[in-house]
Amino acid sequence: MDSSDERRDGRRLFLGPEHSIHFLVKGHPFRQVRITNVSLGGCFAMVGLRDQGLFAPETILEQLGFEHPDLPQGSITAQVRYAIGAQTGQPGLEFMGIGIGFTTMPPEAREGLAAFLAASLGA
Repeated sequence: MDSSDERRDGRRLFLGPEHSIHFLVKGHPFRQVRITNVSLGGCFAMVGLRDQGLFAPETILEQLGFEHPDLPQGSITAQVRYAIGAQTGQPGLEFMGIGIGFTTMPPEAREGLAAFLAASLGA
């Protein structure tokens, strides 16, 4: 899937700066991590470039949760699918993007996310 031009499963919704997630990765807590889009299959997040060593492909993200009141609550297990900007070597670059795939999601959270996406996308 990494070589594909389209790495997402399903339709995605672009989000504003007020949307964020929290999670644990290798015992390190992350809060208020900005997400730029979401789908039933995952999301795209921006993390500090200084933490790039924690976000190799296939890294497990535990206890992932949405921090916006319109998005469902529940503890999601996810996995880093790819990273963008981690090895650009460009001076001044502070963030890198990570594609996150949801691997385990409680049924109520999945249903809530599906309803949010349907309402937002007009499906």
